[in-house]
Amino acid sequence: MQPAASLSQRRSVAPVAPLQALKFPILALDESRLTPALGYVFRKQWLYPHESLISILWKFERANGLSGTVLARLVGPDVDPYEGIAPCQDVIDVDRLRLTLGLPLKTLRASLIRQREQRSCKGVFRYCRRCLSRGYHSVVHQFEGTDQCPAHRCALEAMCQRCGCEAPYRVNVQLLEAPYRCGNCLMPYTRPYWLPNIARPMIPEHRTAFTRRYFARCWG
Repeated sequence: MQPAASLSQRRSVAPVAPLQALKFPILALDESRLTPALGYVFRKQWLYPHESLISILWKFERANGLSGTVLARLVGPDVDPYEGIAPCQDVIDVDRLRLTLGLPLKTLRASLIRQREQRSCKGVFRYCRRCLSRGYHSVVHQFEGTDQCPAHRCALEAMCQRCGCEAPYRVNVQLLEAPYRCGNCLMPYTRPYWLPNIARPMIPEHRTAFTRRYFARCWG
């Protein structure tokens, strides 16, 4: 008796192509902490002297494609992302930021307004168009009595040229989700936008100008 054909013949199986590694990194988020779980892209070389926390977070957002809600939670787990929080040393969780951004404490403290300077700093976001075109905003731009950019000598601006809106100087969703733009009408404050692949170093004369103004104000 001949054996059944199903037993004598083997089915041919098409070879399975090996899995290939993805060419681009994927940023996964730990939803319980709302912080990057598998790493992120960020370079210290992108930062300038006395860069504000808002400016640092904008660069972090652009490099990693994060939402304003996630960024606002980076400064503290109990922060309401829509109400936000003032970027001041006495209210921002600097240690939490250090672990997430991988920046030195000295850099992060210099990006915040000191407690004794809070009353003498502007409560609305002020900027220099030429600085912002390089992705830079400094805490020096917020100092009361500083009406011109220390580097470019042009008048600082606060209102959007399209809608006239002034953004509160707070780490909140409205400001963080509109990097280099008005959070109300999304009109760009300046062009071009900052991107990691076109980041350029600050020239020495401008570094000196900001450093001198910062230390003259904060340390007398």
